[in-house]
Amino acid sequence: MPETEPELLSLSLKLWHPGCWTTEVTTATGASVLGHGSVVSDTGVWERCTLTGQSPEHVEQAVAVARESSRIGGLEPLGDRPAPCERSGSAVDTYAQDVVIEYDYSEGIGPALSARGFVLDGVSRMEDGTETWPLLVHGCRSRLQDVLDGIRRRQDATISVERVECAGAGRRETPVEARLDELTARQREVFELARERGYYEWPRGTSVADLADELGVSEPTVLEHQVRENSN
Repeated sequence: MPETEPELLSLSLKLWHPGCWTTEVTTATGASVLGHGSVVSDTGVWERCTLTGQSPEHVEQAVAVARESSRIGGLEPLGDRPAPCERSGSAVDTYAQDVVIEYDYSEGIGPALSARGFVLDGVSRMEDGTETWPLLVHGCRSRLQDVLDGIRRRQDATISVERVECAGAGRRETPVEARLDELTARQREVFELARERGYYEWPRGTSVADLADELGVSEPTVLEHQVRENSN
């Protein structure tokens, strides 16, 4: 299809923008934030997020930093306290807390994207001050950069396109890809390292002890990840 004709595009963006509460949280605590989508109301933007960390106390610290942020108008936890991650396990971030936050429309990169026709296609991830957004948009490839340039100028954002492809009927996501899409960048790093070192091969090319030493975590933590991963 010519680049001048509209089509449904699937893309992944890496971005940073100033004045973001997730930057405050991830930089101050080392926790991660997963975004599940937002809705715009008359008073602002409401968004459901998941804060993940290495322990209940780590997650509670991240929630406290978010609650104190001047960029958040309100924060409501979903659940009494952080709970063990239920999806696929993790060798690094093992606890999570769902929250709903409210913030001003003009400060959010999500509303800036949705206002230009982008739809969140999965889960956005915020770690170490950088955000990763999987998106769908119906438009022309030739105009994509112009649209993103408008967001860059308005939000003073740094945006790079990591991937763009046709999201037509022939595009199929494998079960492994679907599960990897739910992992944070740190969790995916552990999985990729184990795969690169031949842990999933037979005979195995590495051991739990070697992986733990390279990752700087305990053997039980890596082993717990592998048991959960293989049980799903």
